[in-house]
Amino acid sequence: MPGRDYEGEAREKLRRYISATDRVFATMIRSPPGDAALKKRMDENISLSKIYLSDSKYYLEKGDLVTALVCIAYCEGLIDACKNLGWLSYEWTFTG
Repeated sequence: MPGRDYEGEAREKLRRYISATDRVFATMIRSPPGDAALKKRMDENISLSKIYLSDSKYYLEKGDLVTALVCIAYCEGLIDACKNLGWLSYEWTFTG
């Protein structure tokens, strides 16, 4: 019986996680706070999260699965924080 392909499984899970995050960005609804300083922070968090998403894709392509996972997790944390503050609305959907 052949061994389990953990690297292949991790790569596929990362692809699904990245794809789900792409869908979140495509469908999210922004509800910016009225305060200009808070709106700026929301925009900065969204911008940073997009950078982390891009970084995750880059590292996945390079085969650095650990760094890719860290980047996508940071991305999710930033947008989830904005969602928890009521600044964003979206649903996570995983396919495949």
